[in-house]
Amino acid sequence: MKIRSVGVQNYRNIALARLDLDSPRVFFVGNNGEGKTNLLEALGCITSLRAFRTRENKTLIGPDHSYSEIAYDVEHEELGDLSARIRVKQKGKEAWIDDQPAKRVSDFVSRFPTVVLSSNDLMITRGSPGVRRRLLDNFLCGASREYFVALQSYSKALQERNALLKKGMDAGVLRAFEAQMGEPAAVIYTKRKQAIADLLESSQDCYSTISGEEQSLGIEYRPNLEIGEPNDFQDALDKNRSRDEILHSTSKGPHRDDFSITLGGLPTADFASEGQQRLSVLALSLAIIRYWQQTLKVSPVVLADDVLGELDSQRRKRFWQTMDPQLQFIATGTQLPEDGDQGDWKIYRVSSGCFERDI
Repeated sequence: MKIRSVGVQNYRNIALARLDLDSPRVFFVGNNGEGKTNLLEALGCITSLRAFRTRENKTLIGPDHSYSEIAYDVEHEELGDLSARIRVKQKGKEAWIDDQPAKRVSDFVSRFPTVVLSSNDLMITRGSPGVRRRLLDNFLCGASREYFVALQSYSKALQERNALLKKGMDAGVLRAFEAQMGEPAAVIYTKRKQAIADLLESSQDCYSTISGEEQSLGIEYRPNLEIGEPNDFQDALDKNRSRDEILHSTSKGPHRDDFSITLGGLPTADFASEGQQRLSVLALSLAIIRYWQQTLKVSPVVLADDVLGELDSQRRKRFWQTMDPQLQFIATGTQLPEDGDQGDWKIYRVSSGCFERDI
């Protein structure tokens, strides 16, 4: 897939922009805080209607506006040339494909893959389990419509159950919402477990190629609860009901899952250098790119937010060796790409949410 052009209106600090992206290599250069990452985030919304930095719609809408809008012209291996459009409102989103409204959000997701490589990915090794779950969710929501629907259903029922716990409702009332949680919880557990298994070998290969190290990269799923069948989840809720009533929250379920990243069997957060931590997450992201290409037979658009400048010359060279030159690569940075960076770049200079083509 390639994004040939994008139009952005009222998105964060971008009042209005229409950009030609019809190139395998596009680079946005400018100082920090000018809008480079905002543009990448808008591009990434096409995958699962989710911004990669936040879940709050209101932060995606420019000042004094009721909505923001992003319009894409896309070249797709399976769907051909088409247009897509997303409108972000204070509550909810709307989407169109070739000017036809998507009746459900799930009709839109899983069609337009993007993969984000971010300088903030260091938090995936150092941050809370929620940061790592978000990485998995962003990947799986884009890769699997079934997962997206399951996550939506589970999250809604979980929110309602927690609200009832705070009100002190009895078990009979709670069970009405719990009945809606078991099946999607099982789907989430199964998909996450399989995803980690699918990404492991490719992540190891990417890490060793870029780093030049012999240490083995490890990724292990750590579910809060193993859910082979929907009844497993209901049994756990019944067992922990008294505790949940005291805490006013649900203590068991996939909303508390995690996964670990190790080097040589040791946790990267505790024992790896900052450079090794960054490379381990980069390797995982590159494995996701390969998964899209090899398993789902669609090439994702790669959105690289200020990551090239963090690699030394040798690792930059090895990084490009892992990248398929046919992939569209859209990047940002405070400095222009180096001569050794692959391909001829279409360059935009960014200032205060405005974009100027560098001829």
